[in-house]
Amino acid sequence: MIIRHDRSERDSLVDETQWPAITSFFRGHGGATLIAPKWLLTAAHVVQVIPPDRPISIGLAGKRYPIARIIIHPDYDPEWLSGDEDDEHNIVDLALVELETAVENIAPFGLYEDSDEQGQEVLLLGSGESGNGLRGARSTDRSLRKATNIIDEADAYWLKFRFDEPPDGTFLEGVAGRGDSGGPAFIKKQGHFLLAGISSWQKTGHRPIGLYGCVEHYTRISRFITWIQSTCNLPH
Repeated sequence: MIIRHDRSERDSLVDETQWPAITSFFRGHGGATLIAPKWLLTAAHVVQVIPPDRPISIGLAGKRYPIARIIIHPDYDPEWLSGDEDDEHNIVDLALVELETAVENIAPFGLYEDSDEQGQEVLLLGSGESGNGLRGARSTDRSLRKATNIIDEADAYWLKFRFDEPPDGTFLEGVAGRGDSGGPAFIKKQGHFLLAGISSWQKTGHRPIGLYGCVEHYTRISRFITWIQSTCNLPH
């Protein structure tokens, strides 16, 4: 996570034991969130690099869970990453990961189903690069970090929010860094954090990632609730 420059990077560190339903692929890169005992939600571009015949497992709260299958949204285009990074991409960058066995003693996150995301504060979590808005991404220590932001726009595909420079922005204003893709954006509703977005890409103006003024794009979960629920057999 990349945060405003007038906050310490220590301010963004979180206790991973308080967020056991959040995990990552590839030794701290590429996030995923538990949404049902056997299902994780992530970004399609994170898992598209996994060979289909390669056995892989993922860790949750110190235990390894073999992956049974990966289901990528049918409207995802695997070629989009080869285009201009600042083009407005109209793709569904979502994938569901089914585990061979159910996760026990970890509560999955609920999904945000309402269509009122614009103007709401989101909590972002990830274990990718850290840094600040003046210098951009600087390093990664694979620690779980947080940032917050305010959703500026919610369209048919994306939750979009700008990285505002102080004194504007939230107390821990920030955006995702490399390695945070697939990680969650939560909206708090009635005391519970609900999964509202999945980290996908950043519009940088052809500058380095994570500088003030960039516009973050998270896949908007509420637009794809039916696909998620039907694929995982979740209650409506």
